[in-house]
Amino acid sequence: VVPWAGRLWVVTYGPHLPFGSSDKLYEITPDLRQITRKESIGGTPANRMIHEESSQLFIGPYVIDRERNVRVIPYDRMPGRLTGNARHLADPEGKIYYATMEEGFYEVDVNSLDVEMLYEDSNVASKKSDDVTSNLKNALLEGDHGKGFYSGQGVAVYSNNGEYGEEALKNPNIESGSLSEWDGREWKLIRRNQFVEVTGPGGLSGNKNPETDPLWATGWDNKSLLLGVRDEGKWSFYRLPKASHTYDGAHGWNTEWPRIRDVGEPGYPEYLLTMHGMFWRFPGTFSSSNSAGIRPRSAYLKVIGDFTRWNDTSLVFGCDDSAQKEFLNKRKEKGNIEGPGQSNSNLWFTSLSQPDNLGPVNAGGAVWLNENIAGGESSEPFLFAGWPVRVCWIRNEGNSDNEFIFEIDRSGNGSWELLKKVVVGKRNSSLVEFDPQSPGEWIRVKSKKAVTATVHFSYAGKEERGSSPDDIFEGL
Repeated sequence: VVPWAGRLWVVTYGPHLPFGSSDKLYEITPDLRQITRKESIGGTPANRMIHEESSQLFIGPYVIDRERNVRVIPYDRMPGRLTGNARHLADPEGKIYYATMEEGFYEVDVNSLDVEMLYEDSNVASKKSDDVTSNLKNALLEGDHGKGFYSGQGVAVYSNNGEYGEEALKNPNIESGSLSEWDGREWKLIRRNQFVEVTGPGGLSGNKNPETDPLWATGWDNKSLLLGVRDEGKWSFYRLPKASHTYDGAHGWNTEWPRIRDVGEPGYPEYLLTMHGMFWRFPGTFSSSNSAGIRPRSAYLKVIGDFTRWNDTSLVFGCDDSAQKEFLNKRKEKGNIEGPGQSNSNLWFTSLSQPDNLGPVNAGGAVWLNENIAGGESSEPFLFAGWPVRVCWIRNEGNSDNEFIFEIDRSGNGSWELLKKVVVGKRNSSLVEFDPQSPGEWIRVKSKKAVTATVHFSYAGKEERGSSPDDIFEGL
């Protein structure tokens, strides 16, 4: 969903339709009149970018100018499930990049719309047009379910959140997904985990200072959420707790579609992050040397594909409200009850404050999960600020007592100081409580000795909901 030329532009998509479909491009007027554009060719598009130099919105296979004229790049010229756009590394004024979920990469002339293929989409060779049982096996990069795409600092960054094969359909703990970058010549694997969003403070228009502005990436593993930032020529990673595990799965199907997006007033950036069922306040100044300010807002029970500020007074979320395909949602308790006859999507219009007023911010996550840890090794930083109730559970699987050292980054500037030390007996557990007044944006853990251990944080918000049922329940 993208505001452009005085209208709200929306695309829907089917699950695996790399060569087009009956899905539509919609133009929505300020008074919420819906116009179905005749240029629609469908497919599975999740890409969008505003190219400021040519004054055009690129959304799906469509190119829309300031007068709301729509041009189309047909799928026979650019096949694939379009997943992201990025500014061109060498000619950002005249060209843009497209990426597909099956690792097709193209550069497109913004004026002529001429397409040059950089890497072939895997659907072309397989001729696969419908896939509801497994991901399509790819050969170029690790993982088999491409998601985000963005450029800056001389590279284009591509995320992948799924894995191919039967094991990915039943075991969420296997190695899955990846974060990779391309310098215009070759690809480099950054991290072998599931990643989704890749963006920066420039949002849909690209970073204003591409040489120095940071790049952000969100992802997860079986332990917790992952947040990566690329600045000063390197990647740094942090961990956040999960509000929900229903978005997990090594196949990657359950994350459609986490985003970081500016929803503030013009000139006053205010970034909203969606990830694993939580709305987060995300600082537009986030970098490896200034990592303070991430805060939970509230939890939600939706599948959100995209969102934006609209008409200066509201937020609008594009939601996947129900899926026609059952995918893996088969179990004895359901019997033979299937899903609806067709998939349903809709727009959810809310107040600007709605992301603060939904479910509780209770969340948890691990930095180590029954894994071997070297003596003196530090965990990745785990978010510490933002909750009044914070505890940590430690399990020492070793054959001797071990000391675990907790350190905090008080201001998010990378300066660490001791918070406390905890000794846990051999093959024993300990619950560590933190004072609500304990400072620190981030916390990390060190093990004094080499050991196999689990360190898991659980956070809770202050319960402020009343006990009276809402009027909506009177019918029950």
